[in-house]
Amino acid sequence: MQNFYFTENDMKGMGKRIQNLRKSKGIKAIDFADIIGIGKDQLSRIENGKVVCKTEYLFTIARQLEITTDYLLYGDDFNKEKTASAIMDLSPEMQDKILKIIEILK
Repeated sequence: MQNFYFTENDMKGMGKRIQNLRKSKGIKAIDFADIIGIGKDQLSRIENGKVVCKTEYLFTIARQLEITTDYLLYGDDFNKEKTASAIMDLSPEMQDKILKIIEILK
């Protein structure tokens, strides 16, 4: 089946990010497959860039690995912890300004 949305490099990159994050958290492949509701063989195919991860599994994977789907898909390193840390490093006045901007954007 031809894949019109992701290149082979996209799929390999996403799979490698999933595998690296899973391993960094000390989760065995078989345990992670059970957690997200797929077979170990399917997880292996995803991590090796052989198949595209279905959307419903992508969200579960991101949630379990505590990372955004943007990072999994594109390698964008934005995450909540990094953002929160950067905000905490600001002066109290700047933190207040950022909170006001966030409220406006809601």
